[in-house]
Amino acid sequence: MKPLSRLSLFAFILSFGKVAFSADSLPLWEAMERAAQSNPAIKSQQVEVSRQILEQDIAHGQHFPKVDLNAAYTSYAYPTFVTPIRETGVFPPMDRNIANIGLALNLPVYSGGKLVAGEALAKHNQEASVQALRAGWQDLLFNVAATYTKALHFRQLGKVLDTRVKALQQEEKDIGLRIQQGRAARLELIRLQTQLSQARYDKVSVTQSEKDALSLLASLLGEGGPVPILSELGETAPVLPVSAEEAMRRALQQRPDILRLDAIGKAAQQKTVIARGDRLPQINLVTKVQETSGGDWKGYDDWQMGVQLTLPIFDGDIRKHRVEQASLEQRQNALLQEDARNRLASDVEQAFGALSESRARLEAATQGEKEASEALRIETLRYHSGENTITDLLGAESALWSATASRLQAGYDIAVSQARLLRVIGELVPDSFRPSAASKKSGAEHSLSGIDPFTFAQYLSWHRCGMTCGGEPTEQNANVGISPRQRLAATDLPGHSIQQGAKL
Repeated sequence: MKPLSRLSLFAFILSFGKVAFSADSLPLWEAMERAAQSNPAIKSQQVEVSRQILEQDIAHGQHFPKVDLNAAYTSYAYPTFVTPIRETGVFPPMDRNIANIGLALNLPVYSGGKLVAGEALAKHNQEASVQALRAGWQDLLFNVAATYTKALHFRQLGKVLDTRVKALQQEEKDIGLRIQQGRAARLELIRLQTQLSQARYDKVSVTQSEKDALSLLASLLGEGGPVPILSELGETAPVLPVSAEEAMRRALQQRPDILRLDAIGKAAQQKTVIARGDRLPQINLVTKVQETSGGDWKGYDDWQMGVQLTLPIFDGDIRKHRVEQASLEQRQNALLQEDARNRLASDVEQAFGALSESRARLEAATQGEKEASEALRIETLRYHSGENTITDLLGAESALWSATASRLQAGYDIAVSQARLLRVIGELVPDSFRPSAASKKSGAEHSLSGIDPFTFAQYLSWHRCGMTCGGEPTEQNANVGISPRQRLAATDLPGHSIQQGAKL
């Protein structure tokens, strides 16, 4: 096979592999959907909703008559009437062994409003369980988004650290060559090796942090085995409220914990009605039809019908205390509702503030990275011209690394702030982070996967000041451009800026 043909075949296989790799990757919105379907905690809450639906059916069935089939066979010590006296002057037969079978019907006529209140109570409890499921679902989606973006953040940091280590290794070789030529002191090599050792440690720490984030993501997804390769976020545009007032209005209408407390408050009202109904008369319609026989198995039919009235007179104030207890529960829930609405205003303000702060921090970090890159370029030129020391060069390189890490952190923090705001108003759904059609179309040009080309340039070119093997400097490009600000997304896990020597 000709070399050109082999190269073409290799390129085809590589491109096919990339397509397959991309197809198997897991986007954020799909991870959120899979977690909502497979997470055991969410499934448990779904079971609770089903249980409350059955409870509602049970409460509705209390209105219907209850029909029981009764059968008995009794052996007496002395002969006993097989059936009651059926006519005057005629005694029924007597026997020691008597069997009977019959149907009994009990129909509630009046129960002091307890049956209606019980059905309403079951309905409100079911609504509370539904809202608890929604709240758990919102928390799960937020945690998935936070953990997913944290894993992406560490992956990006790891790639930046790879290029940083390569750059430091290249500079290590350059200094070694300069030492051989007598143009550099060994102290410079020692200082650079210290920086290189720290960069390698940072790489190990970041790699472990990425593994921890992926492990947590797997548990949130509720699936065994390793997590699939994560896709980059792309450009998403969640529908966010434009003002705090609008956010408050939408949150009061659909935030799950608010709606759950409303349902619990209505349930507490029905509990009060039920407790008061226990102090009112209870009226039931009772009917019984039966057939009785003695030892000769001759059957005698009988039936009875009547109305039962039960009126509570004295029970040691048990019913009274239950009414008071139900009233206190109602009052307690009202206070919880007031507290939740007060906290909601604070949550909305904090979510808006976090989103604004993240955007401002990304702009500042991008500008700081540009300035750190220019400072490194200048310090590199000065170092190779003998105007400064390796300490100045490594300090500038460390500042650039910190600026790049801050930019990545700030970029991902934007999406977590968006997710937090959506959760605050109760509107966080997987489609919130589904890339738009325009983003998919331009994904090849503005892909967030891998490292920004500028990141490669700033770390791979800072040591290449045109040094020839003889150590004579040549001209270097003085202007390194910065790519457009990436719209990255964030994590709920505590963010920490990464400084030289700090644990990642």
